[in-house]
Amino acid sequence: MDNGHNIQTANKIKPVITGTLVMTAIAVLPVVNLVNVFCCAGIMAGGFAGVYSYKKQLEPSGKFPEVKDGGMIGILSGILAAVFVTGFGLLISLFSDVNPMLDIMNSLDQMGVDVPSEMLTYIEKFSGEFSEHGFSPTITIISFVSNIILYPLFGSIGALIGVSVLKKNKTMSQI
Repeated sequence: MDNGHNIQTANKIKPVITGTLVMTAIAVLPVVNLVNVFCCAGIMAGGFAGVYSYKKQLEPSGKFPEVKDGGMIGILSGILAAVFVTGFGLLISLFSDVNPMLDIMNSLDQMGVDVPSEMLTYIEKFSGEFSEHGFSPTITIISFVSNIILYPLFGSIGALIGVSVLKKNKTMSQI
């Protein structure tokens, strides 16, 4: 009778929140965010953390996360993290007095890089947006669209890896 109760109380809300927090923290913390340079490893770690959290919920019932559970946890965590990471970037832009486009131009100029005129046109457009609005709506939209694709994709990959690794560990411990 108790097993039925544990199955009913196990839900994916806490694992999704766990995965979202891990993905978001890794993405927004300076230096730590460099882990995402390696095939979005921080995003995959969030998916893995979500599945691990779900596995802990299911342990008393003797059940184990299935592939569909992992995929769902990774995708939902990725969607939420994409929204939070984009929002955090927008807030940083709004509260900063720095126009990053001017910094990019100054850096390229100091390095002696010859900037093509097409690229210079876009940099000037984005710089104007920063000056006018305090952020670039174009860059924010591009960031959100790329995040809403990458975070659920790599979050689900990390979660599926988590299901596979944790299932393998379960099998190995039974031998």
